[in-house]
Amino acid sequence: MNPLVLPLSIGKDDTFRVSWKNRFFTARGALVLPRKITTELDAQEILESTQLVVKLAEFKDALRSKLLAALAPQNEGKTAAAEIFGVVLQVNIKTGKVVAVDDLRRTQSEGGSESADFMAADAEVITLSDAARDELISSFNRALTAPVLEALRQTFVPFSEDISDAWKQQDLRSIQPDKLVPFQMLFPNGQPIERFVDGERYVIDDLYCTNPTCNCTDVTCVVLKMLPASGTEVAWGGFKWNIEADKFRPLPQFSNKFNASEWFKQFNAASAIDLKLLLSSRQKFMRTRYIAERKALR
Repeated sequence: MNPLVLPLSIGKDDTFRVSWKNRFFTARGALVLPRKITTELDAQEILESTQLVVKLAEFKDALRSKLLAALAPQNEGKTAAAEIFGVVLQVNIKTGKVVAVDDLRRTQSEGGSESADFMAADAEVITLSDAARDELISSFNRALTAPVLEALRQTFVPFSEDISDAWKQQDLRSIQPDKLVPFQMLFPNGQPIERFVDGERYVIDDLYCTNPTCNCTDVTCVVLKMLPASGTEVAWGGFKWNIEADKFRPLPQFSNKFNASEWFKQFNAASAIDLKLLLSSRQKFMRTRYIAERKALR
């Protein structure tokens, strides 16, 4: 997997709806970063302008094919070719606005499939007039509803704290101050910290001390092994990273031999954001904005 491609995590099926030219499309999107984020300046530049690649599939065709199959059983299993569009947009994540269309291509799928190769020889590159380009931009800006914007923004909250306040809607008072708080609990639509080993997926669940009387700079990282067959996960290993000392130490509750620094190195190689930068930024957010918000609720 390309670590610079960040699929949008929106909801159950990770899709959103786009209305364009009186047609309705199911959209799947991914941010495509030009480079790995290694500094806060990199993050700010990405927030102000980056590519959002979207695949548009007209979903009324699937409904129509089912209706035809029901009316004419002899046609069951036969579906008309559907147009699939691939769009490359420039988006400002801070403002939540699409600002430009870089590329638009059209191809066709057979049998109701939504798979498409926009680099194939038969894919049509569409040239838009200024008016048509503005119309397409407007269509996408209407489609960037709150859930889509959260999917765009939650990964970058530690670098621009005010771009999302959805986390404040949770019952923060129910969380005990002496408990470690998982970042993903507050920002479930952010990009996971993951790597693949021999086809198996591992994810870091990073937890933070939010006790206002504690001055530690530890990040607790529990490595979860994902079990897709059962839809579950198991805690496979873990470590603490001390930001101030830049030291790793294994969590004692795991009996397997776990090379914390090597696993951190491999997770970092598979991350679009330098992992030390990301975790230290998250720790700063949790120690400042999160604790301040809890105090304000008292």
